[in-house]
Amino acid sequence: MTALHGIRILDLTRLLPGAVATQLLRDFGAEVIKIEPPGDGDYARTFLTEGGKSPIFEATNRGKKSIVLDLKTAGGLEAMLTLAESADVLIEGFRPGVMDRLGTGYTVLHARNPRLIVASLTGYGQSGPYKDLAGHDINYLSLSGVLDLIGVKDGPPVIPGVQLADLAGGSMQTVIGILLALVARQQTGVGQHVDVGMMDGSAALLAIPLATGARSRRGDDTLSGRYACYHVYRCSDDRWVSVGALESKFWINLCRELDLSHLIADHFAPEPRQAEVKRALAARFLQRPAETWFDLLGSKDCCVTPVRTAAEALKDLRPSPQLSDTPASPGGPAPALGKHTREILREN
Repeated sequence: MTALHGIRILDLTRLLPGAVATQLLRDFGAEVIKIEPPGDGDYARTFLTEGGKSPIFEATNRGKKSIVLDLKTAGGLEAMLTLAESADVLIEGFRPGVMDRLGTGYTVLHARNPRLIVASLTGYGQSGPYKDLAGHDINYLSLSGVLDLIGVKDGPPVIPGVQLADLAGGSMQTVIGILLALVARQQTGVGQHVDVGMMDGSAALLAIPLATGARSRRGDDTLSGRYACYHVYRCSDDRWVSVGALESKFWINLCRELDLSHLIADHFAPEPRQAEVKRALAARFLQRPAETWFDLLGSKDCCVTPVRTAAEALKDLRPSPQLSDTPASPGGPAPALGKHTREILREN
């Protein structure tokens, strides 16, 4: 049995954040029905295609079902509302107000099915000064304060190589919100509206800066490069290792393993001494390849790891989270557009 067995989710989202959220829910047993518009369907189907298919769409829609409905027609609208009567969750990613204009807003949906949980995933949430603005990951990170903290000291903000706002601020916050609402429904018997804004969701990444009074500076904090003990170093093969020896025991082990015991007392030394410590470690790590350093130091409790590419890391990655009794059960391939329309509408 899977954790979300018997949960039916209607997915009206497009592109990445909504797809990743419902993919995780699908992997843990929920039935996810993509409601796509006629024509090309979800825009992600034609994004960066290879051999006629989008690898991104295929990876984020495994095992889901697809139906085609034109919500701008009376028939399509009524079919969607009928589906909502038997659903547990509906997730949408339109700009605020669009669902109301279509006749599928939360008030209408709640009247048809009081147990339905409606999750709205947008850039800036359903209210506030930015709610109607267009945006992407880089914009949400900018307005949330996250982008200002990414980069090296005295350098410009750096665009991250992964979609932090879309996925951590959007997809994961949506999953959390839906699961919380499902738990609440067990107690109340009633669904509710889950409002997720990717700008606001990105603020969850600011736990330390906000806790310390928002005094953080790009590339110059304890966890962003100020100290040699939490830094990255180039190796002899032009690859990199990361060092996370924050605690004294790890720093002591690292200095001893590198034959730099004279630096133990300089763990958190101020400048200009800290720069000298960084240069000493940099010179030492340049003597061997990154993976060799991992072989030598990985098991020595000094928190040294190679900086691997995503392709290299795949062999060690597992689905997350790991549940002992109701684990994930990844589905089959992504559905063809409208593959399940007749089947699902006939059932309802």
